Amino acid sequence: MDRPPEFWVGLVAAALYVFRKSESKHLWMRMAEAGISGGLGFSLAPAAAQWAGGSEAMAAVLLTALGYLGLDVLTSIVADRAVIREIILRRLGGGGGGK
Repeated sequence: MDRPPEFWVGLVAAALYVFRKSESKHLWMRMAEAGISGGLGFSLAPAAAQWAGGSEAMAAVLLTALGYLGLDVLTSIVADRAVIREIILRRLGGGGGGK
């Protein structure tokens, strides 16, 4: 937990950005998305910074913001069962036409 102040400022700023970007959702969902994205940024930043040769603060900001985008896309796909069914049918070699 002994990270520099710029790391924490970047992480909190990115989490607030995520919170603001999901304003059409319920308050608890917005808080959950911001928390999950912040958690991804916090936990993956050291390894990502080492891999990319950059700073942990920048990695935390990017991972938090991109984590939100990834979560948003994944939630949309999972919420749309027809899309999942279509993907599974295509992967298994089934036709696109169905019920």
